[in-house]
This record gives sequence, C-alpha cells and structure tokens, in this order.
Amino acid sequence: MFEDPEGYMRDFQTRMASMVERASSLGDAMAGASATAASPDGEVEVTVGVGGALQELRLGPGIRQMSAVSLAEMIKAVYRQAADSAGRNATGALAEVFGEDNELVRQARARSEGQE
Repeated sequence: MFEDPEGYMRDFQTRMASMVERASSLGDAMAGASATAASPDGEVEVTVGVGGALQELRLGPGIRQMSAVSLAEMIKAVYRQAADSAGRNATGALAEVFGEDNELVRQARARSEGQE
C-alpha cells in the first residue's frame, strides 16, 4: 500500500464502485422478491414481502360462508405459502447478485429449507 499509494487508491475506488453496483442490483432484486398466494377457491389472497412483511390481504365474497376460525386458519395457511415463496425469491435475488457459492446465499438456502 505505501509503495504505490495511487495504485492502492485506484484499486480501492474500483472495489467501492463494484460494491455500490452490487448493492444497487441487490436492492432492485429484493424489491421484486415479494410473492402472492391464494386459497384454492380464491377466498383469500395474500402478498408478502421480503422478511415476511404483509403487503396486501384480499378477501373474496366466499368468506361470508366461513366461520371466523376457518377464515383465520385459511389466512395463516395462505400467508405461510406466500412467505415461503417470498423467502425463496429473496434467496434467488441474493444468488443472482453474489453467486450460488456465496456463504450468505448458502445460509439463506439452509434457513429456507429449515436446516438452520
């Protein structure tokens, strides 16, 4: 570093530019990682974002014939489906940016597969 400070600074700037580009790519990819799932007959539709954040919940007219307990169970089941898909989408986004062999990607895959 002290023998070639200009070279060191050029290398540093190149690495920083690469990190900024990756962060931007990751942000774009993660923004599209949300997922939507619906019950078989369309009574419930849920959209979940990265990290499990509930983004949208739509209830169809078919819920009028359901008990509160049945509706709650259906919402939870559809939410889990959407959250699992969003998790897989987020892991895919990480893999696109960092590559499949990245430790962060391997950890995310293990978590999504329940292997923590």
